[in-house]
Amino acid sequence: MGKKILLLDSDRHFRKLMGNVLEGRGHDVFEAETGAEGRNLIQRSHLDLAIICGPFSDESALDWINTLRKTDKEIIIAYVGLSIQEIQPYRERLMTELGVRLLTHKPVIPFVFGAQIESQFASSDGLSQASKLKDFETMFLALVTKYARVLPQKLSDLAKSIEAAKSDSANLDLLAEVRGQAHKIKGTGGSLGFRQVSELMAFIEDSTAQMPDLTGEEQELLWSQVERKLLDAKEAGELEAKEVAQVVSGKEVEDSPLSGPPSIARIMVVDSDSVFLDTVERLGAERQVDIVKATTTRQALEKACLYPLDAALVSMIGESPEESFRLARKLRELPGYETLPLAFLSGGELIRDNVEAAHSGASLYLDKPLESDSLEKAVQHLVSIRQGGRPRILICDDDEFFASSIALVLRAEGMIVRMLLDPSKILDVMQDFPPDLLLLDVMMPGITGFEVCRMLRGVPRWQDLPIVFLTGQTGVDARLEAFRSGGDDYLPKPVVNEELLMRVKVRLDRARLMKERSDKDTITGLLLRRAFSEHLSGMIAEAHRLKAIATICLIDVDHFKKVNDTYGHLAGDRVLAGLGQLLSRRFRVDDLRGRWGGEEFILAFRRESKETMQKAILRLLDEFSRIDFKADDGQIFHVTFSGGLASYPDDGESVYELLQTADRRLYEAKKAGRRRIVLEDAVAATT
Repeated sequence: MGKKILLLDSDRHFRKLMGNVLEGRGHDVFEAETGAEGRNLIQRSHLDLAIICGPFSDESALDWINTLRKTDKEIIIAYVGLSIQEIQPYRERLMTELGVRLLTHKPVIPFVFGAQIESQFASSDGLSQASKLKDFETMFLALVTKYARVLPQKLSDLAKSIEAAKSDSANLDLLAEVRGQAHKIKGTGGSLGFRQVSELMAFIEDSTAQMPDLTGEEQELLWSQVERKLLDAKEAGELEAKEVAQVVSGKEVEDSPLSGPPSIARIMVVDSDSVFLDTVERLGAERQVDIVKATTTRQALEKACLYPLDAALVSMIGESPEESFRLARKLRELPGYETLPLAFLSGGELIRDNVEAAHSGASLYLDKPLESDSLEKAVQHLVSIRQGGRPRILICDDDEFFASSIALVLRAEGMIVRMLLDPSKILDVMQDFPPDLLLLDVMMPGITGFEVCRMLRGVPRWQDLPIVFLTGQTGVDARLEAFRSGGDDYLPKPVVNEELLMRVKVRLDRARLMKERSDKDTITGLLLRRAFSEHLSGMIAEAHRLKAIATICLIDVDHFKKVNDTYGHLAGDRVLAGLGQLLSRRFRVDDLRGRWGGEEFILAFRRESKETMQKAILRLLDEFSRIDFKADDGQIFHVTFSGGLASYPDDGESVYELLQTADRRLYEAKKAGRRRIVLEDAVAATT
């Protein structure tokens, strides 16, 4: 939920800049130019945070904060000084006596400062959030610092290209080279805080595009203006580089590579042995896997709430693994983790057909000691079956600095990001890294983003992929071409990071909703009959190919008509929704769950026998029968279900034969008194 923020500064340009950043994050911003205006706003409105940038024309910032603290000790205060020298003498008083939570100085990098303000609203996880913010700020500043060092060379290269194009203005290739270089500096420099340089590059880019239509005299005049703008850009670059140095001053900024190998996943490992956890962490670093370590159940649940996870590895505890099974179930019950893949680790011989393990959702069983290769294979399998996990973003842009800055922002939001600098390899990369969204540059060597988009829309697999163009071309023709080629949206360079995040999240949410509406039942959240049948056919084909087994189970809610007639149709819907939610949290992520129709449900399990799954589903039946459902009049009631099992290949080798057998055994279960799961013809297994 957005907060109410006072922005008190006599500099209207700074107020406008930071006001846009904070409003882009969903906050309400109240601007004031003088101390008196700021005080009046605080008296009229209940504000959550005040950003104070002194001095003011009517009083000092220090006196203003001191007066405020006498009447309001709760409001969060952030102080922005004119320089590090200005705030140094008052640092101790501001932080301890006056309770200023955030102390920084101008110039600020808007996106970093916006993230710093956001972190002030963190609650119980404040320390962890602050640590994550510091990591992000360090990496972002490192990227900006690197760009400040290479910018003079980029401007020098541009100067040579301008000289070559000026001597032969009829050469369209030379003009295109100038335009492309200016375009890149404009987009990347602007996104990294070099705003004056970016504006000057925009003039050079636009001027180069006009050259072919001008007379010789007009060209000569425009070239002279271009050269002046280039000189201005060099001066602005030096000035803005000094400002970056001031921001970085006093901060630990590592001189690391632009873009190391991105982590392929974030996996939580739960084990009481800290030495083993350290070993797994080292193995993870070798394989580009972020390892989140936890030694207790409580710590595991807390970290699962803090870090977006792709999977969890839970150690089995000796001969009494019940605690591990309980933790696995609790993890899957956390909001957003219904489809979290789980694997169990064991130091000894693990009983692989353990009913509790199947019920808790074990997709893999791993043995200790854990080898690097086995960790990588396990991670790849678990991530591949993760449904609705962290979004995967592919950035296709030939400018490595720009792509790195965008990747850093998205990764800070928990997204898995991969960069592609060569658009000719996009189909191969997307085969290995199927993205949920593509950010696509327009101007690239050899092939334009529009051409890449049209090619992808011709591939059935990528026809519904959200594609957002990144372009410095903001004219009507470019926007129309973006949509004509099959794009969903476009973002102008330089990119405003808050706008980038908002558009990416909106596109991801819409794509997810469209997928769910076509494949999933609105009441239960499970696959609809058509979608389930397609997945089941694939599962049986896989079992045939691998000479493996598979099991299906048809489930029917007992006396459902009586539930509707006695307790009301809304209560009946709550029963269906309750069973759907329970099924979503139990069993493995790669098992299939569907609503077959009415009060009938269907399950399908890879590589599991019907004997094992009968016991696991009976365990589910016991859970379901203990759920309290509320009637329309408030009365509490309980419900059970019955089921029939069938296994491939023993009970049939086609989907039709398996469904016929399972349906026949479901009928046997009902005939025998309900509340039971039948796995053989005319034989019912009672609970």
